[in-house]
Amino acid sequence: STEDVCTFQPNHNSKINPEHLSYFRFVGRIVGKAVLDGYFLDAHFTRSLYKHMLGEKVTHHDMEAIDPDYYKNLKMILEYPLEDLGLDLTFSTEDHSFGWSETLDLIPNGRNIAVTEANKEKYVGLVCNYRMTTAIQEQIKAYLEGKIKPPIFNRFTLTSHPLTLNNYLWLIFSRIP
Repeated sequence: STEDVCTFQPNHNSKINPEHLSYFRFVGRIVGKAVLDGYFLDAHFTRSLYKHMLGEKVTHHDMEAIDPDYYKNLKMILEYPLEDLGLDLTFSTEDHSFGWSETLDLIPNGRNIAVTEANKEKYVGLVCNYRMTTAIQEQIKAYLEGKIKPPIFNRFTLTSHPLTLNNYLWLIFSRIP
């Protein structure tokens, strides 16, 4: 859990450093080599980053490890009528970086398409996908390019094994012979 352990997740603002992608490739190589050689890593990644490593699709539940307050807000959107929450949402999101704000469409012309009760699940999925995948896709790609992929990753998925996610990932990342 993020409350008692520091977890790592790429930040979309890392692009401020022109060399940021080479750093992600380097970290990917270090992690891959440690896993390949069977060394325990005292580093914890967010569930969404583990899922990217394993080629699994992220869900809105994975947002909880990255931003617990944002996750709670998304749950409220899903659980309560938008009218009761007083929200007037569109299929867009705001990017606030280095003192600048930009509206980004989650779908074509999204800033002009209202989120309704009928499509709010799609909105939550898209906004989470943006934050956990699209906004950091360059960093994820660089990290995965650097990673040495042990053959054991080809045999497992998060859904093919009865272990819990944390135990599964612990098994994969700390006990490979």
